[in-house]
Amino acid sequence: MPITLRLKVHDDFVEAEFTGTRDINNELEETLNAWSEIPPLCKKHGLNKIMAITHLDKRLKLDHSFALADKLVAIGFMPDYKLTAVIPNDKLRLEYEVLATFIRNFGYECEIFATEKEAKKWLLHS
Repeated sequence: MPITLRLKVHDDFVEAEFTGTRDINNELEETLNAWSEIPPLCKKHGLNKIMAITHLDKRLKLDHSFALADKLVAIGFMPDYKLTAVIPNDKLRLEYEVLATFIRNFGYECEIFATEKEAKKWLLHS
């Protein structure tokens, strides 16, 4: 099953919920296509905070993680965007820290949490 993305606009942030199985032959393109749907929605609603919730089977390969972080501006992410990710799976959450580090190195605020409650608290109050 390919990645599916459900977007929801809240008063203060955009929620992006990713589900499915990564296509190992097309994972970077599939991921870039999904992530590129978020900035237009942020712009439309005047929001700069994003909560990504992932129920994917695995993280991006290391080189693809770097490529995604490198292409955030190209797909519409603005420098003032604040990103948080909710990854309930303990093993995957640790693996996604690599991607979060890449994203932070490109100048974005980005943190990963186990629960939506923790993520929302950081996103809205830090």
